[in-house]
Amino acid sequence: MRVPGGPLEKAFRARVDLLATTLSPHTVRCYGHTVGLFMAYLREHFPDIRLASQLRRDPHILGWLEHLWKQTVSSTGQPLHAHTRAAHLIRLRKLFDLLADHRFGPRPNLLRSEDLPRPEQTLPRPLNAEDDFRLQEELRRRNDLEANALLLTRLTGMRPGEMLDVALDCLHHAPDGHWSLRVPAVKVRRERWVPIEEEAQSIVVRMKYLRCLPAREADGPDLFLLPRAHGREQVGVRLRETLLEAASHIGLSGAIVPYQLRHTFATTMLRAGVSLPALMKLLGHRTANVTLRYVEITQLDVRREFDLARLQPRHLIPIPRQSHWTDQDAADAPAVLRHLSGAIRVLDLYRQQNGSANNKPLQLLLRRMVRIRSRFEKTSSDEK
Repeated sequence: MRVPGGPLEKAFRARVDLLATTLSPHTVRCYGHTVGLFMAYLREHFPDIRLASQLRRDPHILGWLEHLWKQTVSSTGQPLHAHTRAAHLIRLRKLFDLLADHRFGPRPNLLRSEDLPRPEQTLPRPLNAEDDFRLQEELRRRNDLEANALLLTRLTGMRPGEMLDVALDCLHHAPDGHWSLRVPAVKVRRERWVPIEEEAQSIVVRMKYLRCLPAREADGPDLFLLPRAHGREQVGVRLRETLLEAASHIGLSGAIVPYQLRHTFATTMLRAGVSLPALMKLLGHRTANVTLRYVEITQLDVRREFDLARLQPRHLIPIPRQSHWTDQDAADAPAVLRHLSGAIRVLDLYRQQNGSANNKPLQLLLRRMVRIRSRFEKTSSDEK
């Protein structure tokens, strides 16, 4: 790659090449984009800056912050999102740190933590049950390649970018008769397998048929379920246009984007009883905080969970069976611990079921019994 002139830009590009040994190609391209924006800003406003040691917080870095604030997205004309501006600043600060050992390294604290814009609150945007049903029916009625791709996205919870890279051999049939779909590694560095039902499996088969129709011959053969003879971005544009047309046809108000299908899948799975760790695996998240941004908990959900907890307190913990001491029971340490644990559980269930959860005497008694069990367990282990 030809590096533009200037010692500062050459030093930046060299550090980006160093990061390429450990980061993904997409992340490296983002670093290169940040370098290009920063150098274009310097060439326009401070053409005399040639070395990193010449940079000052005021006016160079503070001017860069103001410049980012005024930047707009070329396609929409809207200002840059706070997340995008923060990403540029974090990448530039990382490059400054890597240039610290340079002969003409930058001064410390050119970029500070308080310079990062506060992240905007991202709320889940799932479709309600009625709109979700009508949209799925409209996509089934259309039954073209793009409509089936959107329907598959809704039924599997894939990211829209992952749908673009789904391979032809994405299906896996397990010996137990169940089907799974291989989701490619797009945003994360590892693939994942998502369990699917018969409808999703039939959608994949239908898409393989539709992509081979004469009208699709111009797309040419490739290894993806969605042909991309005209570029990957063009496929994404067609999917967005198809979703907007389907939403407009059924009378959905407001703009809708493919990512809302993923939010709808996450919320539906949570309401169906899928646990949070399992939902993280389905969505391909590494932390639960990200997963919680996808699901919408309404007042009806809160009421349902509250009623369930009142009707079946500690419903996941089995009620201990009734046991009576007999002369044939062995008076050993395991038997004592077993009966103490049973008494503690029964007392805790009594406290929950009789509306005495906030009864302090019962709470103190329960804690005392727990301490007695712990002390006996320690005493018995010391005797051994």
